[in-house]
Amino acid sequence: MRQAGRIKQVFPGGNTGLGFHSFFNYIAGPDIEQVHVIKGGPGTGKSTLMRTIAAAVVDRGYAVELHHCASDNNSLDGLVIPALKVAFIDGMKPHLYDPEFPGARGEVLNLGQYWNSVGIRVHAQAIMAAALEGGRLFQSAYRYLGAARQIHENWENKISSMQDWGWVNQESHKLIKDVLVNRQVTAQPGKERHLFASAFTPEGPKSYAATLTGPASRGVIIKGQPGTGKSTLLGKIAAYARELGYYVELYHSPLSPAKLQHIFIPELDIIFATSTELFPYTPDRGYPTINLDYGLNRDKMNNYRTELETDRQTFLQLLNTGIGLIKRAREAHMEVEEFYVANMDFPALDNLRESLLEQILERANT
Repeated sequence: MRQAGRIKQVFPGGNTGLGFHSFFNYIAGPDIEQVHVIKGGPGTGKSTLMRTIAAAVVDRGYAVELHHCASDNNSLDGLVIPALKVAFIDGMKPHLYDPEFPGARGEVLNLGQYWNSVGIRVHAQAIMAAALEGGRLFQSAYRYLGAARQIHENWENKISSMQDWGWVNQESHKLIKDVLVNRQVTAQPGKERHLFASAFTPEGPKSYAATLTGPASRGVIIKGQPGTGKSTLLGKIAAYARELGYYVELYHSPLSPAKLQHIFIPELDIIFATSTELFPYTPDRGYPTINLDYGLNRDKMNNYRTELETDRQTFLQLLNTGIGLIKRAREAHMEVEEFYVANMDFPALDNLRESLLEQILERANT
């Protein structure tokens, strides 16, 4: 009996404290040879097409990457089949992605050719009204997430002032020495890929970090309150790994994209993962843990305990309000989808899917 392929799940974009942040240019990793960019309105079958192809190739034993939409994590923004060097990417708003080398390395799949334009135009006013309302709600959500990010930074800055940064540097150096050994610095730094493993979705904070690794992977878990240096430590490991020529996957904070949440080094099959209140990381096997709270000045922490708890509660309140608005925006988007779903030629789309699947599987024989 053939073994099903492994499924890795990530987010190529995020609803962050700085608005929508896109890493769509990194969906197709450095080894992908064929990129299919899918165009078409909401509800035209982009995500369904990718899911169906993914299920078919996984059943044939191929590993896939499912790139989920942060604004609806039940939908896909992208699909990557590494072994076949093929990727599919949703090229519609807000990402507006186009093939880098049309015809040579990429092509556009226009699902608009399968809809009933007359039937859609009948509902033009309702479609535009729902779309505008969804846009308004997203903008409001981003303001709340932005306010939450600022309060979080206030929280971080207080704790950072209480941290023993010399000790953090020592822990960073020790970790690098233990893991990144027996290799010289290379003339050409290793490549890097940027994505999210977690997101603020209509269903709340969601993480797929557990899918980044396989059954034989190694890992280190990094814990600590905001401001204790988790992202700083990860940044040092990633920078040194690239100096040694390793390809590194960097997974960013869904609140502040400039900060790191996890890093994965495929060649070493090792993950360095943070575990926090909103995004706990609990692998199914024991990984060593570094708790950066051990470097904090406890006397100072006690002096600011009430203020720190106020920051925490205010942050969570603003964050939850922002997530609630994202949920309402998703509901407005679903209203728009219904008009397109009712006017799509899905049997023709099924034929397209079968044709694409045949093309993809032919690559396995070349």
